[in-house]
Amino acid sequence: MNVTNFDCIVIGAGPAGLAAACAARDCGLEVALLDEQAAPGGQLFRNVESPLAQRLLDEKDRRTGLDLVARFRAGGTDYRPHSTVWAIDGTAVSYSRNGVSERITASHIILAPGGMERPVPFPGWTLPGVMGAGGMDILLRSDCLPRLSRQEPVVLCGNGPLLLLLACHLLDAGAPVAAWLDTGDTLRRLAALPHMPAALGDRAYLAKGLRMARRVLSSGMPIIRNVRSLRAEGDGHVEQVRYTTSKGEYRLPAGMLLRHEGIIPRTHIPNALGLAMTWDEVQRCWHPTTDIRGRTSCEHISIAGDSAYVHGGDASLLKGTLAGIDAARRLHVISEAEADHRSAGTLRELRRLEWARGFLRHIFAPHPDIFAVPDETIICRCENVSAGDIRAAVREGFTNVNEIKRFTRCGMGPCQGRMCGPALAELAAQASGLPPRQVDMLHVRMPFRPVPLNEYCTLNGLGYEENHTA
Repeated sequence: MNVTNFDCIVIGAGPAGLAAACAARDCGLEVALLDEQAAPGGQLFRNVESPLAQRLLDEKDRRTGLDLVARFRAGGTDYRPHSTVWAIDGTAVSYSRNGVSERITASHIILAPGGMERPVPFPGWTLPGVMGAGGMDILLRSDCLPRLSRQEPVVLCGNGPLLLLLACHLLDAGAPVAAWLDTGDTLRRLAALPHMPAALGDRAYLAKGLRMARRVLSSGMPIIRNVRSLRAEGDGHVEQVRYTTSKGEYRLPAGMLLRHEGIIPRTHIPNALGLAMTWDEVQRCWHPTTDIRGRTSCEHISIAGDSAYVHGGDASLLKGTLAGIDAARRLHVISEAEADHRSAGTLRELRRLEWARGFLRHIFAPHPDIFAVPDETIICRCENVSAGDIRAAVREGFTNVNEIKRFTRCGMGPCQGRMCGPALAELAAQASGLPPRQVDMLHVRMPFRPVPLNEYCTLNGLGYEENHTA
């Protein structure tokens, strides 16, 4: 029998989603978990059940990931992989799975879609061979090493801890890494040093970062600081990378350019649902307004993991656990006293990690100059809108990003601004002289993701042929 009503629906099978489902099940809730991927794990534990992915994880992460997935699979959650959620209407969740759209309901919904790489357009970013560091990490966990080893030199570029991890993976794979172009700002990093003592609150994480840094430094990989004005150039494929430093302009041959400028929360679903959002001045991004248990401005919706605020995978496990327990408390399946008892240790550990990770928030703060791109740079790939188009709209008097969207169509494509929204806001702020928070964020509407018309009509009892010809 296909169950359609649950106590709790969890969206996302990363560390936070899996932990939330396990905690809610332990409290006695009937839980469904929807996820786009074929297997549980999210990005941190992607394909963790496969030997290849296990080799790319250190011992602690491998053990944590395997234990979490095993606990989840044994817990009795109604797990629905290959499921793309495209609408949430009240307590009803609509999703597409294997070419069919279905709808299930629940008394409580936990969103755990995770974080995403901050999209930063630059000249040549649409060339084949240019991709994000996270995308390459996915390929590495998907047995693409032979193809990678035959590439021309790889150039890393950006500012963020994921680059350090990827650099180690590439070195282990024997990839020819030509250079690391660091876009971080030295003065900003020096200003972050007063926050460094907080990192001692998580010595294991700090030691892991130092081990990776030693691995990179001992490899002899060139690290070039204060890089600006990045360009990828080539005929049909990236062939060289051009950039400037304080000493002048340089070129590097490259068959692949991997850029990373930090992780930001995925906000499309919270945005579309009208949940309260907060602007982070340091990391220059919007995130849902939540408390430590993931409670949002909507009583029946919680958010867990990096989709609320980016603190990393181990913190996401704790956030998911708290959200699952709190869902049971809200539904009066467990008492306040029992919820407090179950949450006490997790709360203490999460507060410690949040304090310790504050240093990373400052040391890897993005430099606003990364968005100072030439007018010809394509910002919205879906609608072919350039930086010059956006600046022209601001000169016409449009300063709110949603006004610019209507004027230029930037953000109107299938991705609904996922890839251009942050850059659009930064460009509008620079051109208008306003702070980014004052130019607003793009409004998102359902469906969150494209859904075939025949699936939508079938789900809602509409005649597809009649609707199609109307």
